[in-house]
This record gives sequence, C-alpha cells and structure tokens, in this order.
Amino acid sequence: MSARRRRADVDQPRVRTPFALRPALRLGRRLAFAKVGRAALIVALIGIPTAGFAAVSVVVQSTQPTTTEQLGYDLGHAAAQMRAMGPDLPGMRQDPVAWQYSEAAKGSPASKAEGDLRYANVLDHVPAGAVSIPVGSASIVLSGPKGPIGLMAVEGAVWSKVLAGHWQVLEGTAPTDRDELMVTPATLTRLGASIGDTVDLTDPVTKRFTITGTMRDLGSDPGEQGVFLPWGTTLSPTTGEDARGVSDVTVYLASDAPTWSEIRQLNAHGIVVQSRPVVLDPPDERFPAAQRNSSLGWYLGAMALLGVFAMFEVALLAGAAFLVGTRADTRSYAIVTSVGGDRRFVRTIVAGSGLVLGVTGAVLGVALGIGIGALAFRLVDNGNVSTWPGLHVPGFLLLAIGAAGVLAGLVAALVAARAATRINVLAALRGSLRPAQVNLRAERRRRVWAPMLIVVGTVMTLACGVGVLLLNDRPVQGDDYAWVAGAGVAIGPCLVQVGVAMCSPWLLALVARLSTRLGLSARLAARDARRNPVRTVPVLASVMSVVFVASVAITWSASSHAQFVRDYEYRTAVGVATASVSLSDDEGNSVGYDAALTARAAKIVSGVLDHDRVRVLGVVQEQAGKGPSTVTLPHDWVRKDCRTNDTTSCSQYLQSQDSTTPHIWTGTVDDYALLTGHRPSARVRDALASGKAVSLWPEYAHDGAVRLDTFHDQTWDSMTTTSGERPDATTTIPAVLDVQSPRIQVGVFMTRQTAERYRVPAVDGMLVTTQPTELTPTQWDELSSAWQSQGGLDRDRWGGPTFMYETGPVDAQGVVKALVLALAAAVTIGATAVAIGLARSDGRRDDEVLDSVGAAPVLRRRVSAWQAAILTTVGAVIGTLLGLLPIRALTLRFTAGPVGTSHMPFVADWPFLALLAVGLPLLVTVGTWLTAGRSRRVAVRRAL
Repeated sequence: MSARRRRADVDQPRVRTPFALRPALRLGRRLAFAKVGRAALIVALIGIPTAGFAAVSVVVQSTQPTTTEQLGYDLGHAAAQMRAMGPDLPGMRQDPVAWQYSEAAKGSPASKAEGDLRYANVLDHVPAGAVSIPVGSASIVLSGPKGPIGLMAVEGAVWSKVLAGHWQVLEGTAPTDRDELMVTPATLTRLGASIGDTVDLTDPVTKRFTITGTMRDLGSDPGEQGVFLPWGTTLSPTTGEDARGVSDVTVYLASDAPTWSEIRQLNAHGIVVQSRPVVLDPPDERFPAAQRNSSLGWYLGAMALLGVFAMFEVALLAGAAFLVGTRADTRSYAIVTSVGGDRRFVRTIVAGSGLVLGVTGAVLGVALGIGIGALAFRLVDNGNVSTWPGLHVPGFLLLAIGAAGVLAGLVAALVAARAATRINVLAALRGSLRPAQVNLRAERRRRVWAPMLIVVGTVMTLACGVGVLLLNDRPVQGDDYAWVAGAGVAIGPCLVQVGVAMCSPWLLALVARLSTRLGLSARLAARDARRNPVRTVPVLASVMSVVFVASVAITWSASSHAQFVRDYEYRTAVGVATASVSLSDDEGNSVGYDAALTARAAKIVSGVLDHDRVRVLGVVQEQAGKGPSTVTLPHDWVRKDCRTNDTTSCSQYLQSQDSTTPHIWTGTVDDYALLTGHRPSARVRDALASGKAVSLWPEYAHDGAVRLDTFHDQTWDSMTTTSGERPDATTTIPAVLDVQSPRIQVGVFMTRQTAERYRVPAVDGMLVTTQPTELTPTQWDELSSAWQSQGGLDRDRWGGPTFMYETGPVDAQGVVKALVLALAAAVTIGATAVAIGLARSDGRRDDEVLDSVGAAPVLRRRVSAWQAAILTTVGAVIGTLLGLLPIRALTLRFTAGPVGTSHMPFVADWPFLALLAVGLPLLVTVGTWLTAGRSRRVAVRRAL
C-alpha cells in the first residue's frame, strides 16, 4: 500500500459499525441453554437464594397487618372505640392512626401533671344516643367440677355481632340473661364442665352462672384461658370501677364514629379514640415518632445486608461457571468473531446469556419462594390474628428480590464477557488452545494492591473499633458518629478479604509446592487448582466469606456470653427457687412482711409444688415504703468506690436494697444448706448452734463479728446508704466467715433464736424450695389460680407467688451457633460441589489423558477429594481467622471506661471455631469422596 493511500486512510473518519443488539441477545439466549447442565447450575445458583429471600419476605410480611386487618381486629364491625388514657386535664393530643400514642403539649396542664390525678369516666363521654358496648376486665375465681380456678375475666357483651372479628363465638349461643356466661375451650376443659352446666363465681362476688357456649379472643392463642361475663357482674355498671376503685374500661361505639374535631375535644379530658373514618383518611397531624416501625426497619435492613452477601456469593460461583462455559464455547465465539462480530457483539452475547439465565433463575426462584412462604404461613398460622393477620405477598419487595437475582446473573456474566473478547481466534478455530498466559501488568497491580488492601483493611478495622468504643464512652451522645465508625469495622474486613482473594493464586501455588510429598492425586489436584484460578479462586473466596460471617457470629456470641457469665450474680445455689412475700401499698412500694400472710402463702404453694417441702425463712425489712418505717442493713466495712460492677467486692448486691434479694436471713442449718447447695462445714454448724451469725460476704465481717445498722423514719425517697449515713442504732453479733464460690445473694445468715436474742427485726417473708427445672407454664397457672381462689383479702396485700429459679449463667446461644454452622456448611458444600463439577467439566480432556495412560477410576475420585480439601481448608482457615478481627477491634480497650459500664471481653470459642476451620473441610472432603463418580468412563480415542 502506498504512502498516499495510508495517509488517506488515516485522514478518513472511522465509521462505527451499527450494533446489532437483537441478534446478539438471540445468540446469547441460544448459547445459554445449549449446555443444559451448565444452564441448570447457574439457574439453581440464582434461583435457590432468590426463593429463600422470597419465602422469608412472604412470611415476614404476613406478620404485618394491613390497615383494614388492624381495624377488623381492633373494632370488629364497630365504628370506634374510646378509653381513658391520661388524667382529666387539657393538653393531651393523640395520633390519629396510632391512637394509643399520645403526647402532652408543652406547658399544658397535662404536661405538668404529678401525683394522684383524677381520670375521666369514659362512660360519661359517650355521644348522646350512640349505641355503646363497654368492656372491662376483672380478676375472678370460678369454681367448677374440677375445683376453683383463678383467672382474668372479660366483662361486657363481647359476643355481640358488632364486635365479631375481635371476639368470635365458637360453639353454643350468646348469653341472653345476666346469669349466663361464656368461656374459652381451654377453660371449659379445665373446669371439667360442658356447655349447659352451671359454675359458681366465688370471688369477688358470689353468683351461679350457666355456660351457654365457648368463644375466644381472636388476638390470643387458641389454648389460652378466659371467661366472658355480662357487663356489671363485678364492675360498676356506671363507672366500670372494681371493688378497689380501679377502672380500665374500653367503650365500643356501634355506628357513631367521632370526627377528628370531636376526638380532639375528648383528648382534652384524657380520652383517646380510634375512629374508623379517621384512621382510613387521617388528617395531616401525625406524630413522627408514631409513624416509625422499628421492627420493620430492622427486618428490611437485615434483608438488604443478607441480600448483598447472597448476591456476592452468587456472583462468585456463577461467575466461575460462566468463565468455564466461556472457555468451553471458545470455538463458537471465535466463529462469531471470524465472520465480523466485534467485541461489543461478543460481549453482548455473553451478557445476554447471563441476563437470560438470571431472569430464568429469578422468576423460578420468586415463584417457588412465594409457594414456600405460603405453605410455611399455613403451617405456622395458629389462628392468632395479632401474630398472623393474613397471607400477604409483598409485590414491590419480591420485584426487588427478583431484580437482585437478575443483576447477580448479569454481573456474573460480565467477567466472562470480557474474557470472551480476548481469545486467539485462529488458535480457537484450529482447536489448539493453550493455557492462558500470565498478564504481567495485572500481576504487578496485584502485587501492589493485594498487600495494601490487607494492611489498610486491618488498620481500618482496629482503628474504627477503638473509635466506636471511645464514641460510646462519651457522656453525651446525640449524633451518629458511632454508626459511621461501626461501618468502618464492617468495611475493613471486606477489604482484607478482597486482598486475600487477590493473593489466592499465590496461596494455591504455595499449596501446590507443599503437596509434592502427599502423593500423585494431591499433586494433580493442587496443580489443577493453581492452573485454573478462574474456577478455583471464586470458590475459595466464597468459602472464605461465608466462614468469615460464621466466625464473626460465633465469636460475638462467645464474647457476649463471657460478659454475661462475668457479670452474673447467683441468687442462691443452682436448682433453688425463692419467692419474696413482701407486702405492697397501692403504688407498689414495699411496706414490709407479715408472718401470717407468709404462712398462708406457704400452705397454698405447698398444694401446688408438692415435690419438695416449701420452707419459710425469715428476712429483715430493708426497703422503705411511702410512710416512715425502720430499715436494718448489714454494715459494709470495705466501702469500695467501684468504677464498674463485678460479682465480688463491687457486686450490685452490696449496693442494692431489694425485697426480693434481702441481705439478712434467718432459718435453720438445713435452710442454710439449701441456700448454699452443700452441707455446711462443722465450723458453720457450730457457729449457728452457739448463737453466732454467718457472713457469706467478707465485706460484712470485721473482727469476728457483723454489725447491723438500723435507720428509723425512712421513706422510699430517703437517702439511706450503708456508707454515707450515720445509723440510729447498731447491733454487733459474733460471726464466722463462709464465703461461697460463686457468691450468692445471701449476706448474713443466723437462726431465729439468734435474731430474737439480739433483737434483730426478722419476719417470716421468704419461701424457698427446690425445683428440678424452671416452673412450667402449667405450674405458673396453677399457682396463680390457687392464690386467686384461696388468697382471700390477702390478694390485695400481695400479688401472689413469683418464684425466682436459679439456673446459673446458661448459654442460650447454642441454637444460634448450630444454625450458623449449618448455614456455613450448606454454603460450603454447595460451593465445593460447584467447584468439583466445574473441574470435571473443564478437565474432561485431562480425564481422557488419564484414561489413555491406564489410570484407575479411583484416581479421579482422589483428585476430586483433594481439590475439595484444598479449596475448603484454605478458605475456611482464612475466613475463621479473619472473623476474629472485627470482634477484637470492638473489644480493644486501653482504658477502664466510664463509671458503671460493663465492657465485653474478647473470647474465642475455639471448639466451635475448630469445627468451622477443620471439621467443615473434613466433612466436605469426605462427602466429595463418597459422591464422586466410581464407574470407569470410556476414553475418547482421538489424537492428543
């Protein structure tokens, strides 16, 4: 070509070939399903996670009621409901939709309300001429053929058709007379009665009723107990007050729905209203705080976080499958290029394959997820509309999940699309392809970026972890800086993982060198993994990332449990249940103990908990009430100024005054043995027999004695402390020291005779017994019923037996750890299966060579097992170690921190981490060995 011609070509503007999008996509669709096995693998990789997220979204969305469903339960067929929420003072305002959320206007009388205030009678504010149904609740005792039971009764005509949707009649007919009632099916069984039988109401009034049928509150579980009485049976028909003058009445309006202006007028009297028209068309006066749904926000945030992680995993594994498929279809792409297809055309073909497979996987996954979610909803729905209001299919969220699946397939295909444009066309057409040459420029970039990402990610994680701790230690926190630093703790390990993934070829090369002494199959597997990073590095990165998440979860669980164990304070020995019989006034303040009441309570409790004797122990009042009273406390001789609490000298027990954990106890030697969980030593037994006390805390013992400080005329707001006030009287009792390990919340113990001798004001007020396990719901129900039916007037002085069972610091995270391990195992097994499948597909020519030289079929099994072991072990070990980094960063503390704070220590659960790093690869390797093909494949005889 002459110089003039070349110059003309240069000067002539280049005309870009028109891009044929539709033919490229058509070829991509055909190539996508040309290999059924590969297409099914990619569709499964995209469809399975999509189905899981779709199913979860359907189930979770089915727990969120729509406005219509919420109104259907709250109001039934009524138009509105109203109740007194605050004092009868102007200034209160309610939210029009979240009607029970209210605020007091600044400077209004309602905002300044204090003390005992009068509440409006909601029955006096019912609109004139409106049909209303008042409903209240009362504690009753009902006696049937199987004996009396105590339970809460709903009082009012809740069987009315107006309230259908909130309450539902199941069997029988609604009461028509005042001597008829209805019960739930569970209560009917417990009473041992049938429909048409009579039962006796024995408390708070005495009256005989006929059971006309069964019904239930649709917002409760079907097995819950309940009684439904006519209005005015135990409550005042004009005020709704019970015998104590307490009123908690809700009035349902059948057809008259107050307007928003009328609701604002009722708010001025402390009455809130839920009006159907107002809720359906609310005014623009909503409170921002009432519109937040924290649980839904956490759900969406968790779904987004897990969705990004799932997309990352899918992109890695599907990307490897696309790269292997691109290598297998190299000749096809070479033909397209040879007939004039440019790089854009080839890239569009590959991207079109990813798009088609992504759409297929997403559509199938969403459809399958909806079916699974609907089935799960039907299985778990127990009829409680508060928990499961209805089956909901979140269209927008499912569309987003499907789009994420399509995007994952497209992203996975883009890397392969780039590789498809870099083939040697002539070599591909001749079928004489060679292994890909090392890109020196990319190798140089890797050597720079990989170490830098690892170092920067590590430093960022540690620095941001320390930053989170420092920001949380500030006395005033009104910003989101701690969340920003926390994001750095999450991003840092991701950068480290990217750096490690970039270093993976070097790691696999090191493994290949180390495998030379492990036999032929190990060498072949290691060299194959090193030679084909396009399908091994994504699998290694996938295993590493999922094991990293599992390691973080396990380490966090172990550290938080260690903090719980460190700060846990035992009440008594394990297996002991205690209940304080402390009297209380109308405001719930403790006013001391009554020996007669305690004896009666012990007798009633013994009839229910009859497996062991219920012991009655004496205690000393140490919590003042509203009126002046006398308080006696053991003197703390140490008076340590503690920055943080612990379970010894800085225990919260030393600084607290609580009727449920008294400091001074009286009883027998056997009672002492029960509290401590072992037989007392001879020294302790002799001390108790000789009239001495026993100090279980060294802070209370001094020079062989304990000193009890007495404070007179104390009230609940007094500033009485064991170290700051001078007592009005003191009592010194000889004592021996018997410190328990671990310490229990029993400060000083003595016999009743010793207490009488030294005039210690001990009164029987504690019930103690042993239990094999925590009280079951049935035992709690029986205890409550027994006290309600037999407590009499003492029920107003004491709320009933509430036993505190000592279990010790039980680790409740075992299920979480098991789920984390199961999830990690599932993903790792899936990733390894993909790796082995791709290796078998990509290495078919290698298998033919092995067959041609007479290699036994077992060699291929060994190679597959070794490859699984190499990839999973490297990924699991690195992921496990990296999972320690963020938790260590969040526990890296150089100072003690603010006063009164408890910091989480760094504790690694090495047994679980060992299962993660070693046991999981071993399981996958064994599974690969067992499932690898055993039959000898016939060699393809062709020129090698």
